[in-house]
Amino acid sequence: MLKWPSDYSDNSTRSDCGKRPDGEEPLTRRVVDRQHRKRGRRLRLFCALHSDPAAAQQLIAAVESIESLPDHRLTPLHQIHMTLLFIGDVDASDLDEVRESVLRAASAVEPLQWRVEGFGTLPGRGAARTVAALGPSSRGLEELHRRLSQRLARSRKNRPFLPHMTLARFTPARSGFQLDREFAGPLLRFDTLDLVLSRLLPSGAEHQRILEAPLGVS
Repeated sequence: MLKWPSDYSDNSTRSDCGKRPDGEEPLTRRVVDRQHRKRGRRLRLFCALHSDPAAAQQLIAAVESIESLPDHRLTPLHQIHMTLLFIGDVDASDLDEVRESVLRAASAVEPLQWRVEGFGTLPGRGAARTVAALGPSSRGLEELHRRLSQRLARSRKNRPFLPHMTLARFTPARSGFQLDREFAGPLLRFDTLDLVLSRLLPSGAEHQRILEAPLGVS
């Protein structure tokens, strides 16, 4: 069963970034800086791999079968995804540049597979906020995350990339509750990387896919 580091949180995809391979400054300095880019309309963006509907239904059904799970809100089936990189707030005028970066990163990595091996609570320290599907990383996932981070990441903190899919959120967060359960889950196949617009509403986050970037297609 995979174990989360004690300091792991759901923001793990905000990872290290540096110079792009072509020597240009990463977009983190030109596009995704909250403090220095406050002009115009802002878009909250992230990059993700989405589960197919059948696998999503299987995962949700498995979570619903867990006894004594505290009060929670299930993730809508169409929103179940693995975050490859949380980009953050971006000026709307820079969206085309972000799209191009996502397309370039996706084209360099072949279609991916990922198998769910269990369920666990996040974050690894403090009150539990979510239940997530867990599974191992792979060379392809790491490479895609690295390429996206080089182009788009804001933070320079070097946190590990740990693949997971959030399936439920506790309302409110639960102190003293932990879940660590093995589960022989489905094998998920990913042919596209999605750029997603997130809107935070009182009822929860609303997601809109604004780009589907084919993996391994230049």
